[in-house]
Amino acid sequence: MAKITTRPLNSEELATLAGSAEWVNRLLEEEFQSKVRLTGTREDIPNLHTMLEEGPFTEDAKAELKTFGIVFGNVLARELPLRWVVYRDANGTDFALQYEELELFVFPWDLLVKRMEGGEDLGEMDLDLILEELREGLKEEAVRMGKRG
Repeated sequence: MAKITTRPLNSEELATLAGSAEWVNRLLEEEFQSKVRLTGTREDIPNLHTMLEEGPFTEDAKAELKTFGIVFGNVLARELPLRWVVYRDANGTDFALQYEELELFVFPWDLLVKRMEGGEDLGEMDLDLILEELREGLKEEAVRMGKRG
């Protein structure tokens, strides 16, 4: 098995995550004339649903989806025992959400991209359901790993 390393995000990486939320906030304001601001909580999900349904808003739909994934990741980190880390393995380095202190990782934009590539319509993705599936799946996997019970 390839060696996995993680580390906390540095200030530049934290700024990248914050920049994603700011871009979505600007989109809410400019495209949707909304005064709503992202909170990083489950309350963001209806706005994310609307934006995924109405998008893409730029020429680079994949980069845009990554940005929405980061914003969704902020919700996941607030709702589940997840924290942002920099994840590195033989395939490269990326942002990930780590479950507790275990070697269980979630890549929120990959969740969205893989569902889209699997034929799921972005506007029809149930982010609340994804959140609950992750809640249960991560708990079950932690038990399976013998780390919780």
